[in-house]
This record gives sequence, structure tokens and C-alpha cells, in this order.
Amino acid sequence: MTDKYQGIAAERQAECGERATFFDSKLRFFSKTNWITVLVPSLLGVVAGSALFAEPGFSFLGFETSTSIWIGLGTLAAAVLTAVHKGLDCDAHQAECRRLVQGYRSLEVRYRTLAQIETPNIVEILLALDSELGEIRLSQTATINPHD
Repeated sequence: MTDKYQGIAAERQAECGERATFFDSKLRFFSKTNWITVLVPSLLGVVAGSALFAEPGFSFLGFETSTSIWIGLGTLAAAVLTAVHKGLDCDAHQAECRRLVQGYRSLEVRYRTLAQIETPNIVEILLALDSELGEIRLSQTATINPHD
């Protein structure tokens, strides 16, 4: 009978591992996009600001142009990238993904222990872990679905 419950624990372990891996891969992707939507606007702001001190009609990449065009383009690009970052609520989404990765990894380890070690009260522990898994699923606000 214990083997049956250990098998259930092993299935849950695999499920939690898959979900944690999925959200972790999304976090890696989001951390790369942060370079574009957070760091680049900051750098564009610096470049646009430094263009204020450039001589009129300076050459950039072989193109002669006025300083005000570069200031305007840099400011516009920075504003658009910042608006995308804020509009998509990237910081909150990444925080939620981090929470889900930690929660699923924690459950994965606990299910693994339950699957590998014979425990006399395995049913009670399995029910408690399933309750925690249900709470994580219920509280999940990330807009991505690991089964898509």
C-alpha cells in the first residue's frame, strides 16, 4: 500500500519539477528582456542628455545631423521602452515567477523525500503536501500557463 502512495508522491514531484523549470525558464527570458526595457532606456537618457553638450551638426555614424534630433530620438525610445516595461507590469510578473519557482522547488524536494523514504504516516503527509500544492495553484497570478 505504501508503494502506491510513494508512486503518487513521485508523480507530484515530477509535476512540481516541471512547473518550477517552466517558470525558471521564463525568469531567465525576462531577465534578458530587462536589459532592453530597463537598462537601455537609462543609457538612452544619458546619451540624449550628453547630446545637449555636443556641438551643433555633429556627425554620428557618418551622418550629419542636429543635436536636437538625437535628443528627441533618444528620449522617445527611452520613453517607449519604459512604457512597455511598466505597461506589461514586468516587475510584478517576475516576482510572481520567483515565488512560484521557490514554492514548486520546495514541494518537489518534499515529494521526493516522501517518494524515496518509507514513512508510516505517508497518507497524512501526502494530503498536507497536496493541500500546499493546491494553495500555490490557487494563488498563482502569473499570466503564463506551463501546459501551453
